[in-house]
Parts: sequence; structure tokens; C-alpha cells
Amino acid sequence: MSLYTRSQFGATVINDFAHRRNRNEVLEKSVQHSASAALETRALGHPDFEGLDIGERRTARMVSVFLDLTNFTGRTFWDDQDEVVDLAHAVLSGFIEVVSLFGGHPLGLRGDGLYAGFSPGDPSFTASMALSACAFALDGVENEVNPWLDRRGIAHVQARAGLDYGPTTFVRSGSHDRSEINPLGFAANFAAKCEKQADSWEIVVGDQLHELLPDYPFFVEHEDSPKRYTRDDKTESYKFYDYRWRNTVKHLPGVIERLGGTPTSRIHSR
Repeated sequence: MSLYTRSQFGATVINDFAHRRNRNEVLEKSVQHSASAALETRALGHPDFEGLDIGERRTARMVSVFLDLTNFTGRTFWDDQDEVVDLAHAVLSGFIEVVSLFGGHPLGLRGDGLYAGFSPGDPSFTASMALSACAFALDGVENEVNPWLDRRGIAHVQARAGLDYGPTTFVRSGSHDRSEINPLGFAANFAAKCEKQADSWEIVVGDQLHELLPDYPFFVEHEDSPKRYTRDDKTESYKFYDYRWRNTVKHLPGVIERLGGTPTSRIHSR
């Protein structure tokens, strides 16, 4: 597998957006990967759970990831609808590609965000790959896509991410004619809350993911941590953390090259 860089991610997103806007843009960087081509033959979802019958469920530990475009509602209010859709499509397709390259499974689109899962394997390694995918995606949008948009007078996009680790139950809900695999569990729910807690260009993670990487120097407890849950007379706390991701990005292209898109579930500790 050739080295996949931030520039290649940016070129993939930009080419997709420019093509859909019917612009004859000539990019200096070649594109060796196409997110749209990858989507032609593979639906989103986790291959281990696609065969579930109606009402059947299966539980597995997983890193849940939410990658989101922030402040996008305002954009849908002000901007041309087709341009908004084209830009969201291009960036989210790039997110899908990055998650796959880091060994995760893109599970579904939630409007202007992507929900993804990274299955252990080795839980610590899996957590590291999930964080790396988010860092790579945010860095690519901020430093490749946005300068291109700015040069053309198009408002730039902003992104953020939330993650946590824990048991996730996949259940097929619906009828035999219409159904969908629905992942449920505290880790998935809290990852979504972390994503909402994050500001633009931030990655926020829950305590169970943080505990997988206790020696990482890049975690700082969030100023609003902990989250408290109360039922009847019992209250418990759950911490969450900012992940200081910017110092990690220089190492990430090499990680992608070595991993080669191998699912994290197939990589175990020795």
C-alpha cells in the first residue's frame, strides 16, 4: 500500500466536491484513493453483525466514534442547498475512507456526522487507532480542505470527535420487510455526548477509553468533567478527557501504511 498522506485525503475530498460543483479544477496533488469508488460496492455497517435476524442481538466490546461537522446547521440555513450537500458528502466520504484505512468500520451516517466502530483485537491498540483516525481526519480538513475553500471564497468547515469504549449491543430492529442494525450501549451513547461536548478541532473521550491508554501523555481531564448520573439515592461519576491530538499527526501516515486497512479486530497483543 502506498503512503496515504494528509494531502491525499485533502485531494480526495476536494476533487469530489469540485467535480460535483462542475468546476474544472486542476489539482497539483495526485489522488490514488477514491472514497466514492470504495462506496460503490460496500454498504456501511459492521460485517460481524449484518446477519442478525429481527430482534436478534449480539454484544461485543468496541470503541465507538462520532466524527461530526460542527456549526453545520447554520450553513444549511444560509448557503445554497446543493453546495451544502456536495460539501458534506465530500467530507463525510473522506471520513469513511480514513476510518476504514485505520481498521475501523463505518457504521452509519447521522446527518452531518459519521458513527464508526473499532473492534478489538487488542483493546489498547484499537483505542490508539480510533484516536489516530480522528486526528488524521481533523488535521486533513483543517490544513488541506479549508485552505482550498478559503481561496475560493467558500466558508470553511469545522470538525470534532467523541469516543468511548465498552460493551455495545447490535440488534436488528424493525420488520422482516424493513429493518436496520442498531448499536446500543453506554459507550456509544457517551461517545455521542463527548462529541457534543467537544468544540471545533477537539477530540473528547470517555473514561473507559482513557483507561486503555493510561501512559498516553495527551489526555487532560475536561473542564466540565465528571458527568454525574443519579438514580434514586445513588450518584456515580464518570470522567471524560480532552485528547491533545496535534502532536501525533506527523506519525499517522506511516501508521496507515503499516496497517494497510486491516481491521483492528484481527490485530492481537503478543
